[in-house]
Amino acid sequence: MVEIEVVSKQTEILGEGPTWEKRTGRVYWVDIKGKLFRFYNISTGEIETRNASGMISSIVPSRSGKVYATIDHKFVAIDPETGFERVLTETETDIKNNRFNDGKVDPYGNYWAGTMDMNENEPVASLYVFTSDGKLRKVMDGQTISNGLAWDVNRKVFYHIDTPTRKVMAYNYDEDCNLTDGRVAVDFMDEMGFPDGMNMDVEGNIWVAHWGGHRISRWNPETGKKLDEIIFPATNITSCVFGGKNSDELYVTSAKLTQNQPHDPKGLGGSLFRVRVEIKGVETYHFDDSKINIP
Repeated sequence: MVEIEVVSKQTEILGEGPTWEKRTGRVYWVDIKGKLFRFYNISTGEIETRNASGMISSIVPSRSGKVYATIDHKFVAIDPETGFERVLTETETDIKNNRFNDGKVDPYGNYWAGTMDMNENEPVASLYVFTSDGKLRKVMDGQTISNGLAWDVNRKVFYHIDTPTRKVMAYNYDEDCNLTDGRVAVDFMDEMGFPDGMNMDVEGNIWVAHWGGHRISRWNPETGKKLDEIIFPATNITSCVFGGKNSDELYVTSAKLTQNQPHDPKGLGGSLFRVRVEIKGVETYHFDDSKINIP
């Protein structure tokens, strides 16, 4: 049985978007509804918090050392030490009930992020990519809650979750961010909870967080077979990232319960967890901001 450690206890309303910055030894994550982000220094154990100007839904490292994020309808650059923000671009400002949700950088240095209907019932959201040349492009529409993203180790397949569909989709993918041949990689219809964020290990298997399901499950996306799962002492598990010196520590975010959900028996919803696993994760990719001029 794996040991589950509580790194940060019961703090986040909607903890999400964990990412690993190897150069600084930090794990970043966000609290979307709390409008803040935090980082945990694995060497010192210190946790620092920065406020955001709105609902910050993802945060990623870059090749220059800056960090970038999605906030409300915007892609922004952030100074992690001060929290100072610079807006790079905006979208869907005419759809007031939408906001950005999960986001992540692909192996080629592009920042992908999807939006969601905050009522969680209309397919009015989309998936975007903010490319390394500073241009924003819509790559998919008809989404309701655009969520988890991952890329296979050979950089040829993109995996994506629109949570209400309860499926992980796979697409052929290239360095120009083109998606083709969509198909179901994992069907969650018989699983507890809904698929949320995800990540990938070096063996090509995806690790999927279960909102309302107390767990992270590991899947072979080529066969659709579940290989393993880890049960957590919180109901709403939202996402995960591999970190640590050997990339074999799984950092897992969670959220507090909604009004319609049963009580978390240990009251740990909203905590950041750590699990040491026997497999390494793929590297966290850095946004290529070499062509973006930010004073």
